Amino acid sequence: MSIITRPKRDRGFRPALVALEGRALMSASPSRLTQVPGLVHSEATSRPNTTITPISGTTGLGRAGGYRFFNFDGPTPGTNPGTGTNINGIANDGVTVGYTIGNTPGNNNFLARPRSTRSARITNISGATAASAFGINNSNTVVGSDGAGGAFTLRGRNARTFLPAGATMATAYGINDRGTIVGQETIGSTSPGFIRVRNNDITVNAPSGTGAVNLQGINNNGLVVGFSVGANGQTQGLIANQRAARNGTLTATAVADPTIPAVAGEPGATFVFSQILGVNDRGIAVGYYGDSTGSQHGFIYNTKTARYTFLDDPNVAFNNGVEVTQITGITNSGELSGFYSDATGVFHGFVAYR
Repeated sequence: MSIITRPKRDRGFRPALVALEGRALMSASPSRLTQVPGLVHSEATSRPNTTITPISGTTGLGRAGGYRFFNFDGPTPGTNPGTGTNINGIANDGVTVGYTIGNTPGNNNFLARPRSTRSARITNISGATAASAFGINNSNTVVGSDGAGGAFTLRGRNARTFLPAGATMATAYGINDRGTIVGQETIGSTSPGFIRVRNNDITVNAPSGTGAVNLQGINNNGLVVGFSVGANGQTQGLIANQRAARNGTLTATAVADPTIPAVAGEPGATFVFSQILGVNDRGIAVGYYGDSTGSQHGFIYNTKTARYTFLDDPNVAFNNGVEVTQITGITNSGELSGFYSDATGVFHGFVAYR
């Protein structure tokens, strides 16, 4: 059984999530709505004294590209292909956020500081088993999708769901240390990105002027990264600057696609798409690209020099000819977060550092 259900994870125009990870582009025409504009307070569950489990013996350590990798699983991961651990972001203080996917439907969201402790904290919105945690900042404020069409912020046990002005659906993917949130919204028949600054919203349009926009991260200088899906169906990385917004609107800039390297076990593979998922205050971004074999590979992208550096987890392995590494976050010190697939098609989280 393949670990993915489509040739590439383009997070296409569906409210359903692709099997690899939950950063799905929302439907431009949602069939039902369970959320209304504004803030709704909700109590969250926060359960400490849970643990993470190192992979590969007792240390979980591996090396690649000048980085040391610590590979681990979150609490109660599944063992079937497409399940396991997704680490979706990392704060500048080294706290990671993500979720485990079990053998039965539902996400188990958690926080962990893998380099210093094996302890983890389960952090879920009460009654929302479909909620997905995607981003975190230095205040340990978490953002994500509530699983019912709305975005959420969560700090401690205080959860709030929200929709940007005029939106009928939204997901929050990133938050900086100033509390500025980025994500994607649905307005009518369009799916632009949004930047939320103190409850004021900026709409971010695709570089081409049409197509869906998914904003994934924002640094403390207002530099935003993400990806867009154009009218031709091509998924491409993008950047934007919050300060360039005028009258509540901003148009993103496309990032040139990488020239991909040869990868062992993938002869003749060609580039298909790319997504940028995080950025630090130095303008160093991270993400991944997909190739013609269905595999996905991590990269580091310098937004100042436009240089790509390619990096996969050293424990990644093929399952039915497909291997996956996604780099999902980067701190100001250069520590990376992400996840990879093993030979059984199960996912595991990692942090990597020099």
